[in-house]
Amino acid sequence: MSTINQRWFAFVQVEDRSGASAALTGVFSERGVSFGSLSTLDVHAGVGTMSVEFAASERLAHVLVRTLERLAVVREVTLIRADDARVRAVAVLTGVPGDFAVEDGVTVHRHGDAAGAVTMIAGPLPAVGAAVAALRGRDAVVEALTVLPPR
Repeated sequence: MSTINQRWFAFVQVEDRSGASAALTGVFSERGVSFGSLSTLDVHAGVGTMSVEFAASERLAHVLVRTLERLAVVREVTLIRADDARVRAVAVLTGVPGDFAVEDGVTVHRHGDAAGAVTMIAGPLPAVGAAVAALRGRDAVVEALTVLPPR
C-alpha cells in the first residue's frame, strides 16, 4: 500500500453519550493524525453521525477505521476518499453576487432579498469547493460548509 497521504472522510455512527467524541478524537491523536474538519451531522434516537476529514496513507486510514470500530461507542464506520464522486457537500453563504454561475450537478437555493440573502450550494464536493473558493474571491462569506455521508 502507498505511503502517500490522501484526503479521506470517515463517517462514524456513534452512540449519543458522554465521551463519544473524545474517544473518537483520541484514536486520531494517538496516531499523530490531525483533522481537516470534524462535524456532528445528525443526532437522532440515541445515535449520532460524525464526519471526520483527515489526511493519511491508505494503510493508516484502514488502521484508524479498524481501531474506531473497536470502540464501545461506535456502531459503524464508512471510509471514503475525498475524491470519490459519492462525497457531497453543502455550503451556506451570505453576500453572494447575483451573477455567479456553478458547474452542472450543483444546485443553488437563495433565500431572502438581494442584500441579506442566504445562499445554499449543494452537490459533489469538488464542485461545491470550487464554487466556494470562487465566491470567497468575490467577498462572499461562508457561514457553514459540511460534507454529507455517501448514499
